Parts: sequence; structure tokens; C-alpha cells
Amino acid sequence: MTAKGGALAEKISSKVGGQTFAKGKDYSKLAELVEEIFATFDGLIFICAAGIVVRTIAPHIVSKLSDPAVLVVDECGQNVISLLSGHVGRANELAVEVAAAIEANPVITTATDVEGKISVDAIASRLGLVPEPKEAIKAINAAILRGEEVFVTAGDVRLNLIPQNLIAGIGCRRGTSSLKIFEAIERACAMIHQSIERVKLLASVDAKKEEVGLVSLAEAMGLEIKFFSADELQEKIDEYKLEESKFVSRSVGVGNVCEAAALCCVESARFALPKTSFKGVTVALLWEK
Repeated sequence: MTAKGGALAEKISSKVGGQTFAKGKDYSKLAELVEEIFATFDGLIFICAAGIVVRTIAPHIVSKLSDPAVLVVDECGQNVISLLSGHVGRANELAVEVAAAIEANPVITTATDVEGKISVDAIASRLGLVPEPKEAIKAINAAILRGEEVFVTAGDVRLNLIPQNLIAGIGCRRGTSSLKIFEAIERACAMIHQSIERVKLLASVDAKKEEVGLVSLAEAMGLEIKFFSADELQEKIDEYKLEESKFVSRSVGVGNVCEAAALCCVESARFALPKTSFKGVTVALLWEK
């Protein structure tokens, strides 16, 4: 990534959130990075030529129902291209959001969007639902493009809409009130256009087991909260190469709490929102699989 591209990455991160990675012009390193994070994040934004991105992500593409949103932005910040998972992955919406943030042109090529219509998988994604099977999605979207009426009922083509739950990994300063933690989680959910009611599990480090605000919040929300040891969190930090904070490490014995704690709850998952800092609270949201 060039210096100009790096500055643009920081600008995008400051406007829409997210984690930045810079690997210079060594595309073998880019390939290694993508291999590590492709299945971890809900969205990936590349600042480089589209051809480089296509070649790099090609080995990791599985399905429109599970692949992350992939955007490509030129280093001058003129165009934001929705390249992969435009509907289910919400790449189209993310492209519009990023383009607005940097005053660029969003490039959307999916047929329903070009025709000014909304697809069934886009609707499902906005509601936090996974549409299956893929063949039904194609059949219904084709009907929408033909201008046919589509009804929510049983018929020849049946589409299942499967709800996804969120896991909230939480880090907080000592003495933080339950209200402040609740507000942080609520704001985090709003950043991904989801209601806090979608959160079904809380997680943190075991050093916070006696944290009154955190424990009382779990009770008030009627949610289970899981606590993990510093060693368990460190395993996830090393496995996923998570960013660490020296301050947090000095405080609780491990350099990343919210992301690592959320990852400890599942065997495989994808971040809906990476570590995001609020006043005295950090929150990471993970889609439960």
C-alpha cells in the first residue's frame, strides 16, 4: 500500500470504523494476510487495483451466503467498488457508506440494484437473517427483476430465513456502570444496523467476574455471561493475530479482551464489528454460527 493509500485507509477507518492493515507492495504478504482474515471479518476493504484483489481472494471464495463483503477503493479515493457479497454480505450498502464518508463514487453492479429494485437476500441481510437455499434466492430475485409479485407464503419455491445471534465481547474499566456498558453495546449494535435484542451472549475476561456493572447488566438483560482466563484469551489473540493494548495487558494480564473473549465462545465465527472503543468500554460483536 502506498503512503496515499495508507492515509486513505486511516480516513476510512476513522469514518466507518474497523481495523487497518498495511502490507506495502509485497503482494505475497497481502495473500498471507487475506488467508488469515478472510473468514474472520464481515467486510474487507482493499485500497489497490481490482485485479490484485480478485487474484488474492479467489482461493477463499466459498458462497454468497458466507463470504464477507469485499470492497475495492482506488488510492485516490475516487471510486468505491462493491466486488463480492453485495447483498447477503451487505457490500453494496457498505460501498455506499464508505463512498459517502470519503466523497467518492459508489460502484454497484448487481442487477436488482441497477434496476432500482431490492433483492430478497438484501432484505434478509438487513434483518440479520441468513437466506437459504441459494437456488431459491436466485429464483425469487429473477421474479423480482421480471416485475412479478412475490408473496411471503409457502409455494413452489421456498426460502428459509434463519436468524443470527450476536455475541458481545466486552472490556471495561473498573467501576463502569451497567448503564454505560449497556449504552456501549447498544451503540455497537446500531453501528451494524442491528437491535441490541440480537445479542444472546456476553463474554469477558475472568478478572471481571466481580465487576458489578458487568454482572448486573447480564442479569438485567437476562443473558448468560462467560468469563475466560488470560491464557484462554491469549490463545485466541495468537491464533487470530489480534491487536493488543499494553495498558489493557497491565490491567488484566492480557492485551485484548473483547475480541478474544467473543472468539472463545465459538468454534468458528465472523466479526460483525471488531473492537470498538467507547468511553470506558470496548465492544466486539461476533455473529454466532
